[in-house]
Amino acid sequence: MNKLAVFVEGYTEVAFVEKLLCEVAGENNILIETRRMTGGKNARRRSALIRAAKPSTGQKYFVLIVDCGGDRQVKARIREEHENLTRGDYTKVIGLRDVRPEFAYADIPRLEASLPRYIKTSLIPVEFVLAVMEIEAWFLAETTHFLKIDPAITVPRIIATLGFDPDNDDMGLRHAPADDLNSCYGIAGKTYQKRHANATVDVLDYALIYCQTAKKFPHLDRLIGSIGLFLS
Repeated sequence: MNKLAVFVEGYTEVAFVEKLLCEVAGENNILIETRRMTGGKNARRRSALIRAAKPSTGQKYFVLIVDCGGDRQVKARIREEHENLTRGDYTKVIGLRDVRPEFAYADIPRLEASLPRYIKTSLIPVEFVLAVMEIEAWFLAETTHFLKIDPAITVPRIIATLGFDPDNDDMGLRHAPADDLNSCYGIAGKTYQKRHANATVDVLDYALIYCQTAKKFPHLDRLIGSIGLFLS
């Protein structure tokens, strides 16, 4: 069984990655286990099972998704578990984190350069993926999902009300995409909240994300490319 580990910063990323994997691989072809890691230098480190993988019925792929509890923790958790994952016959580790609020857009090259430091190259490969500036930028750019949230949320109304065009503008340049998404939903009197991200994640068009939206975001394109390679 091919095994992949994906370390993410929080619940929204867990929900998105899990849905993406199921949509791309097919739910009957992949086993997914979700864990949350807590603790660290000054507290006992714990790994809590959030969702166990279904019993194996011959699936070819297994993915461990780890909720690290914050942007800064993604690299730290990977370093802590890197040797264990290598011994466990995983083939690769992916680390997914937002850029904001810790870093500004101008800091991205510095952040990209810093992430691979102190990652042991003698162990299985580790790839870091940035959601610029937040994962919600990817949701903004998949504009067909707005009508599924509410028919009143159209791109022309977003342009007229909020002054940006999620179809044609670069959503990676938006300073606070989660706030933008909340404002878009506000057109219909609704809200976007990270802790309820499934309401958005469940209505995204993953075929569009895979084939079109990813081309607008180099890091998302890399993530999808890595997942495609793992599933090939």
